Amino acid sequence: MHSCLLVWAPRLRLSPTSPAAPALCSASEETMAWPLCTLLLLLAAQAVALAWSPQEEDRIIGGGIYDADLNDEWVQRALHFAISEYNKATEDEYYRRPLRVLRAREQTVAGMNYFFDVEVGRTICTKSQPNLDTCAFHEQPELQKKQLCSFEIYEVPWEDRRSLVKSRCQES
Repeated sequence: MHSCLLVWAPRLRLSPTSPAAPALCSASEETMAWPLCTLLLLLAAQAVALAWSPQEEDRIIGGGIYDADLNDEWVQRALHFAISEYNKATEDEYYRRPLRVLRAREQTVAGMNYFFDVEVGRTICTKSQPNLDTCAFHEQPELQKKQLCSFEIYEVPWEDRRSLVKSRCQES
């Protein structure tokens, strides 16, 4: 048991006759030592895992894909761009807009990648009308024409450049 404690606390230098040894463990009850060592090992592993988890500032570097904040202005711009491009590509005369955003993610690269999974619905407004973002949705199910769409947008803000990299929709 003392060897286990010395691994975790090498500066203690306990001996079986040390006054602190009985308080930490009993040399005669070595079977009790293994659960304590296991617990210490698990706690240390958890501490290491928490210390190595990505922090907010790590998102700027790294290139990992993270959940995006839908309240963020840049995320909103990217979503609006995706919906605008989607509407340009459809032959429907009616404007479509998000019913709900199922998932929004972002990735820092040489610019930003945005990934959206969105449920899109058909509005009562034609594409030529103003204020399309506030148009009501069709109430009749056969006119709603809901779709589940996935969009990928690549944006380089300092060059004022963005593009719709992928767009895939299916009836829901």
